[in-house]
Amino acid sequence: MATVTAMRATESAEGTSESRSATNLLLAVALALTAIRLAVAGFTGLVDDEAYYRIWSLAPSLSYLDHPPMVAWIIAAGRMIAGDTPLGVRLLGPIISLAGVAILWRTATLLYGPLIARRAVWFLLAMPLLAAGGVVITPDLPSVLFAGMVVWGMAELDRSQNAKWWLAIGLLAGLGLLSKYTNLFLGGTILVWLLATPGNRKWFRAPELWVGGAIAAIVASPVVIWNAEHNWASFSKQFGRVGHNGSAGLSYLLELVGGFAVLESPLIALLALAGFVRVLRGAFRDRRRSDILLASAILPMLTYFCIHALHDRVQGNWPAPLYPSFAMCAALGLEFVPRAWRRATFVVALALGFAMTGIIYAHALHPLFHSAKDPTEQMRGWPALAEAIEKKREKTGAAWVATSSYATTGQMMMGLKNRSDVAQLDDRIRYIFLPPLPDSLLKKPALYVELQRRVQLPLLRQKFRKVEAVGTVKRANGTPEGATYEMYLVSNPVAPPLGMDEPR
Repeated sequence: MATVTAMRATESAEGTSESRSATNLLLAVALALTAIRLAVAGFTGLVDDEAYYRIWSLAPSLSYLDHPPMVAWIIAAGRMIAGDTPLGVRLLGPIISLAGVAILWRTATLLYGPLIARRAVWFLLAMPLLAAGGVVITPDLPSVLFAGMVVWGMAELDRSQNAKWWLAIGLLAGLGLLSKYTNLFLGGTILVWLLATPGNRKWFRAPELWVGGAIAAIVASPVVIWNAEHNWASFSKQFGRVGHNGSAGLSYLLELVGGFAVLESPLIALLALAGFVRVLRGAFRDRRRSDILLASAILPMLTYFCIHALHDRVQGNWPAPLYPSFAMCAALGLEFVPRAWRRATFVVALALGFAMTGIIYAHALHPLFHSAKDPTEQMRGWPALAEAIEKKREKTGAAWVATSSYATTGQMMMGLKNRSDVAQLDDRIRYIFLPPLPDSLLKKPALYVELQRRVQLPLLRQKFRKVEAVGTVKRANGTPEGATYEMYLVSNPVAPPLGMDEPR
């Protein structure tokens, strides 16, 4: 409803029959895509990360080792509505993505007008990364939403000059920090924008700015409290990436650029590059207010990722919060195309993006090709694998199932729910929020199950006096060879097998 209201309010301001038709078409496509994403969400299995995040939703916690808690809250809400199923886990993903469309629409309208807003939303809908992110539930989903909402709040502030918007910006920034640590860069966005012009610097004297900062800190405080209580484990894990001593060179930087080109869709990425150049020129040379704000939204995070890529890999999903801003850049970049070719370029860019998205969705539902690095293979074969493992557990007399990776743990806890207890033998800090398994259960034999390349025999021999191989089982993952899992019956523990790891 928010999307409908935002689009139609802007369309009403335009006041032309042509704009109303264009807006209604865009709205229909956005709603249709949401329905498609919900269908794909319900008919495909969870990827490993989703299954792991589902574990978080089983018990409340201020935060977690790998990320802040927002994704767990979103999954918990979806499971309450639609049940503990793949659709329940993912239910709010497509809806949050639709809300992001409304936010981009409003932001782009404030900065550049309804025509650019309409184009930007079209480009956003066609970006393959966000199309996949609209189905698969990860911390990137709320991270992108709240990053976009902070930029929206700044655009409202710049337009209205109403200092109370700082309170909303503080709230949204805090919610972003409850989503993913990447949203810390929004602080850089705010600071760069404040320093960019004398007119913006006046806000340093506004008490609302500082109150907004306090609101952000209070909202994000659960993450800090959790880290303080756990030896700063999450901060050490995530911020340790900053100082990684990898080999310097251009390979990772070129990979970052290539990732943008593919995940935005090549022609949209090219238009976004042209538009970004235009925005930088408008911000630095012409001092246009809208360009200054959009440049501030992009430069801090983009600069960091480019520097990081000089010594280590930047994962393709990390820059996701930049994609709405680059959708605006792509809409602006279309202005560089000669008028005679502009419509055709726009249509081809969208067609290519939607075609890539369609292939991704179709491949997730039914494999179209085989690849050793196909992420959709994680979605397949888990119910049958869980059934085979449960039969093996009963046959061997094991009382519970042990693993040694978060991926297998998450998938097994989903597949064996209400039948067998599952626990990861190492990295126990990942699961300290869960109720402990009874000592009486842990003293009994366990069936250890793990993907062949992840099997940790030294870990088993360290924790159990008796380790016996009891066979392998295949997961039909859509590839000709499948995924092989090894199984061991382990018993007679040396010490409590789920003892905490050494302090990090």
